[in-house]
Amino acid sequence: MASEPRLRQGLALLALALSAAFIGDAVNRALWANAALGALVCLILFAYLMSGNRAAAALPPASAPTGHSDPVHVFLDQIPLPLISLAPGGMPQAVNRAARALFETDDAIVRGREALLSALTPPNEPRLDLFGRRYALTLNEVQTEDGAFRLATLTDVQSEIYRVEAATLRDTLQVLGHEIMNSLTPISSLADIARDYLSPMSGEAADHARDALTTLSRRSASLTRFIDAYRALARLPAPQLQPVHPGRLVEDVLRFFTRNPAMAGIRFDLEVEAGVPWVALDEAQVGQALINIITNAVEATESNAGLRQVSVRVSHTPHDVVIRIADNGEGIAESVRAGLFMTFTSTKPHGSGTGLNLARQIALAHGGNLGLLDEPSASTVFAFTFPVTG
Repeated sequence: MASEPRLRQGLALLALALSAAFIGDAVNRALWANAALGALVCLILFAYLMSGNRAAAALPPASAPTGHSDPVHVFLDQIPLPLISLAPGGMPQAVNRAARALFETDDAIVRGREALLSALTPPNEPRLDLFGRRYALTLNEVQTEDGAFRLATLTDVQSEIYRVEAATLRDTLQVLGHEIMNSLTPISSLADIARDYLSPMSGEAADHARDALTTLSRRSASLTRFIDAYRALARLPAPQLQPVHPGRLVEDVLRFFTRNPAMAGIRFDLEVEAGVPWVALDEAQVGQALINIITNAVEATESNAGLRQVSVRVSHTPHDVVIRIADNGEGIAESVRAGLFMTFTSTKPHGSGTGLNLARQIALAHGGNLGLLDEPSASTVFAFTFPVTG
């Protein structure tokens, strides 16, 4: 009979290992609902194993198994989602490797503790905003002979939020573009037809009418090109992901600029932080996004009388790779900064804003983002973030 609890524990450990593998696969495929379900199963299995281990610890030394907790923690460390425990009146503890990396601790959680305690204490919110990202929170109450404690798993859903935002914007642009073009096309055609009718006529009134119709036709054509540019954003294909080293990608993109004779008067600086990981990217799409932002940075320095400089820095956090692009141009007016990423907004006198929006759409489609930073050390600083997975 003594072997029966060990058999049950072995089966639970096997189930925990399979659940960890399931979660890892779900995270890699960005199937966050599956990942959360797997995490819930892991919490239940962990609670069962912890209860069994505490009971085994109460047995006489001759009957108690040795090294009983090691397999549990080995398996928990393979789960890519952070696991947190909280005892009544205690402080939150990092249970596995993912949690220790997220909170930068070996055990007790200090960084982000207030937000975490608020989320783990009733009434609980199913989400948690932490370190600039949003997490879905799954809780499980565990009852043992020594008392009750809470187990929580954090699922990073920020990347999924960005992807949904990108899809929503694409759908909006597609609908708006279709409706506007449906009205714009006949206006342009009727203007051309009316101008043809006026061809045989003479006199000042006819000349004014022809001028007005010519202007209307020209502006319609310009608006058509403008709308077509935004409709192209709606047709952005899904990224074809493959492992890419961000530092090497940026280096290749900068080579496009430094080998251009027209850029001879501009200084390009590149800094790649040590240990930057490979990430899953569509190299062609992200390369184009970088070209768009660096081109904007170059154009922003055109009015400089002295040194024209564009600096690129590649760094990383436990969650993201960050590509920061700074220039020493004239900067962006405060009145423009707030709505910079709104559709049809541009910093250029005759710009459409498509280049900036395309770059952000590409970042969002990768589960990342493109933002404008407020740093006094440079006139304008844009930063791409791309998630580090698995």
